[in-house]
Amino acid sequence: MLLLKNGLIIDGSGKKGFPGSVLIKGGKIAELSPGAIQAKCETIDCAGKAVAPGFIDLHSHNDWFLASPEKPEYITPFLEQGITTFVGGNCGFGAAVFKKNTAHRALLENNLFKGGHSGLKWDSLAQYYAHLTKKGMSANLVNLCGHGTTRASIKGYDPSHMTGDEMKQLLRLAEESMEQGARGVSFGMGYAPDIFSTASEQEEVAKLVKKRDGIVTVHVRAFSSVSGAYPLKPFGEAHNLIALREFLDLARRTGVRLQISHLIFVGARTWKTLDKALALIDRAIDDGVDVCFDTYAHHCGATVITGILPEWFMAQVPAAYTDKKLLKKTKLLMKISFALLGFNMADMQLASANHPDLDRYNGMFLRDIARARTMTDFENYIDIAHRSDSTARMLIYKYSNPHIVRALMKHRASHFMTDAWVEPSGLQNPAAFGCFPRFLELARDENILTIEDTVHRMTGKNAARMKIKDRGLLKKGYAADITVFDPHTIRDNTTPEASGARPTGIETVVMNGEVVVKRGKALPKIRAGMVIR
Repeated sequence: MLLLKNGLIIDGSGKKGFPGSVLIKGGKIAELSPGAIQAKCETIDCAGKAVAPGFIDLHSHNDWFLASPEKPEYITPFLEQGITTFVGGNCGFGAAVFKKNTAHRALLENNLFKGGHSGLKWDSLAQYYAHLTKKGMSANLVNLCGHGTTRASIKGYDPSHMTGDEMKQLLRLAEESMEQGARGVSFGMGYAPDIFSTASEQEEVAKLVKKRDGIVTVHVRAFSSVSGAYPLKPFGEAHNLIALREFLDLARRTGVRLQISHLIFVGARTWKTLDKALALIDRAIDDGVDVCFDTYAHHCGATVITGILPEWFMAQVPAAYTDKKLLKKTKLLMKISFALLGFNMADMQLASANHPDLDRYNGMFLRDIARARTMTDFENYIDIAHRSDSTARMLIYKYSNPHIVRALMKHRASHFMTDAWVEPSGLQNPAAFGCFPRFLELARDENILTIEDTVHRMTGKNAARMKIKDRGLLKKGYAADITVFDPHTIRDNTTPEASGARPTGIETVVMNGEVVVKRGKALPKIRAGMVIR
């Protein structure tokens, strides 16, 4: 048993907090009282601290990293910011659901997250879950079926349309995964192979997910007002709004629940589309569409280096990297797009080059790397993408500004998440170390939200969105996932120079009744997590 006494109970529902105590027994919340609880057991005095449900990271990629518990350094930063549960399989990248005996296994393994896993040793979500359970888990996991992984297991990165037989295979695998516990299907429309999927393919998947009462999450095709995803038209609609509308219309047609992943506004000239984007979402909600979005608290985000390349270029990779005609066309598009966006290579920071000859440039901005290599911006960018087999990672800045962060935090449809992972080397995404503390810090210091509403958007609201039945709230009988933090001192300590700094103010984290963070530091040998089906 474990008693957390004298804390400010923030129960995850959004209701006003109250002083009280929590008794944990057998991995569950045995008693929750506004007064004292008498029990002879290990006791933690939480006076002056908030006692909240363990935070739920609604948009994670740690399904790839949990499979290798011998590398706890990939998970401990998330525990140390109060996270106990990940929702994995996002952006079309799922670590599990693919065709048995696929000829494309090497392609699936050589992805954005290859540094954090030791190969795919399973053929189904059920086998993946069995692997996790046998190895032991550092955190809880809820998973989605990654459409891109599933599609690639059937036909690789072939840009052609799915045949009838291929579509049947994809739908069968997706449905099988939902029978085995997947909450729905994710799309990554900025990445191969999802970038090649058609509206009819997406609609068939959405109808299946609707039938299974699941959710579709989507990294939409464009997050900037100008992109390579759509034709450039003078005075035409901003590309990020077109991309948003595509999936809002899909949800209208099919009735599927929709989650817009990491709503961002890339480039200074995209920032002015904020009100129009939120108006599209509000109109859809008012029309009865079940749509929400998730957001993070930093102004930068991690992505693969090819994330800014157009579909027609990616369809011809790797040959595209040496095709002079194609490169000339791409260079012109980038030049025009960057000029229209107020965004360029000076806003892209190399996180991990994924190539031994280039790793010394990790942490530098692409423009500075180009100068150091006496290359043009474009030559340098293409060379890094080519030599890394399209897997180099970068941090992109100008994703938002303080006004946008505040507006997204307060919106009725917003949920909080990190969209982050720990790199094996190079620059770290600050969200992997301080995103949730930063939400609490901003809410407190800038009076954006109450502490109760802030906690709600990272606990109870997230649990309800993913239909997680016994987590996200402090409630008798619920799983004892609990984060204790100091509401007065909690702070994100990351900076561009110290992107892996621990936060201040996270005191204790309990997962399924076991203490996994003590006095702000994770206990990496404890594997208290579990699969949530």
